[in-house]
Amino acid sequence: MDFRHYQSITINGELYTKETLDQIPDYDKDSLKRFLQEWMNDHPEITVHTSGSTGAPKSIPVAKNAMLASAHRTLRFFELKPGMTALLCLPTSFIAGKMMVVRALFGHLKLITSPPSGHPLQGLSTHIDLAAFTPMQLLNELKATHPKLHHLKNALIGGGKVDAQLDRMLQSQPFAAYETYGMTETLSHIALRRINGLGRQSAFVPLENVSIQTDTRGCLTLDAVGITDSTIITNDLAKIQQDGTFIILGRADHVINSGGIKISPEILEDKIRHLVTVPFIISAISHQILGQQVVLVTEGEPAQGDTLLSRIKVLLPKFQYPKHLYLIPHFPTTESGKIKRHALSLALKKMHPTYSCH
Repeated sequence: MDFRHYQSITINGELYTKETLDQIPDYDKDSLKRFLQEWMNDHPEITVHTSGSTGAPKSIPVAKNAMLASAHRTLRFFELKPGMTALLCLPTSFIAGKMMVVRALFGHLKLITSPPSGHPLQGLSTHIDLAAFTPMQLLNELKATHPKLHHLKNALIGGGKVDAQLDRMLQSQPFAAYETYGMTETLSHIALRRINGLGRQSAFVPLENVSIQTDTRGCLTLDAVGITDSTIITNDLAKIQQDGTFIILGRADHVINSGGIKISPEILEDKIRHLVTVPFIISAISHQILGQQVVLVTEGEPAQGDTLLSRIKVLLPKFQYPKHLYLIPHFPTTESGKIKRHALSLALKKMHPTYSCH
């Protein structure tokens, strides 16, 4: 694969080349134009930026040919052919948006653009063979008064966890929905999980030429031929099943150590999700005896907030249920919408809980 062979793209029905990129209408503060200008120069690498959800955002150089290899996997999986359509409604400042553009370049797809927003399908009037959304975007569209979801054939969902509500609402949709697993370093997804339809799956399935293992911590490690130069060691706690699929249990750097008991907040969140009516996460505060004490943090007041901790208590083992409930107006998030858990835990040090359970 040679990126220099992919120097033209059709955007909203108009063909653009290196010489005509300046004619591209504004999209996402010109980031689409800037990315294409960077792609169509002679340098073999471009700079991409991590989201900063688990630490400070960082810039990393990636090979354009590796991006083509990633695009090739996706095109093969969805059997996308030249002339089919791809929807770009994510910022091209991050890898998910960049890769949708590269898929269109490599596969000679017709790129349809919708400026990134909470309702990206509002102005849509054409069939879309492949689209990518954040969970929030797709949930908003599912709740829309006049949804445009009938235009979709395949939808990728990434940048956050597909929760029980979104999973449930997707079951009645005619398009195929896939939860993605990947990161900036893997140039978008390297595994997919079909959420709905006859092919519904409970675990992620690695794409072709992707090999996975777990390290001594129980965290996923992976190699993707043509994409990764060396083994990627993640902080994602995973269970690899006999058929080669895998389930993400949580992140090692999110684990709470309370009295010597290691607790994955993501696992607790799944167990209590049906009881909490507003966005929430499990976090921890310092404790003189336990080291860390589990707490619940909600964005706004949940229904029956005064009894919520008591109702959660009966579902969880001792030392795992949250002892305090903190209410905040808004979660600190990255530009791509992921909650900054570390920043939140620091903020809790200056706060007092609204409710407590003993």
